[in-house]
Amino acid sequence: MHNQPETSDSASRDLDTDLEKGAGQASFEESVCGARRAHATQKPRASGDGPVDPGIHTISVNGDFIRLGNSTYRRAELANAFAGELNPGIHRRPPTNLANPVPLGLASFSYSILVLSLVNVQARGVTNGSVVNTAGLFFGGCIQIFAGLLCYPIGNTYAMTVFGSFGGFWVSYSAMQLEQFGVLASYGDDKVMFANAMGFFLAGWTVFTFLMLMCTLKSTWGLFLLFFFLELTFLMLTVGTFVSSENVMKAAGYFGILSSVCGWYSLYSGIADPSNSYFPIRAYYMPNAPTV
Repeated sequence: MHNQPETSDSASRDLDTDLEKGAGQASFEESVCGARRAHATQKPRASGDGPVDPGIHTISVNGDFIRLGNSTYRRAELANAFAGELNPGIHRRPPTNLANPVPLGLASFSYSILVLSLVNVQARGVTNGSVVNTAGLFFGGCIQIFAGLLCYPIGNTYAMTVFGSFGGFWVSYSAMQLEQFGVLASYGDDKVMFANAMGFFLAGWTVFTFLMLMCTLKSTWGLFLLFFFLELTFLMLTVGTFVSSENVMKAAGYFGILSSVCGWYSLYSGIADPSNSYFPIRAYYMPNAPTV
């Protein structure tokens, strides 16, 4: 192992280019420059000395070796923010004996929002959205929750939160439309009250989506645009439900289609590479996204 500079306690306190494992950190290059200026000599540590601490880290680099806090890793052992894994910040790659559940979650989400949005825009004259209930209940709901749970053992908190939450959305939304749950029947002929209650339901998801959007500002353009268009989708659905406007609901459908396209792109860019496809595509990082 190459020798690296040792971080003193005072240098760690003075370093203002710390990397936080999350969406609000400095770029890797900025952090490295700050770490190089602040650090003195240090003893080497073995590669992969435990998981990356979820707190705030100082960074130093020496050739192919990168030090995050108290642990040292090879570049090949680290992954970029949201690079097909929906995991913010520079982080350790998941164990090779575990599959990456993120593409499954993206497939479930992108498919379900596409079907719902095509119905909302009344494509080919379709206005009966009953088919959305089965798609949302099983593939959009159960499978997406399953993908979220699979993110737990690989330490991917963001993906677990996103897929688990939206999986719950699809299950609850589909259940509302099914007669067996009696939600629609409980409102009887009071369509105004149901519209207002449904608007409250969608407004909550508008807030949640906005928070998840804020966590993608230093990720990839595909993921950022997915949540950007999804936020507009929920916003239009909320407004359209409150005011009972067919045109606003159609606008929500078009934004949903765009969100779905971004989801398909992110999915494909995360699993396609020269070893399995003649047409791999790359994920384009946003400004200041941390990369290795």
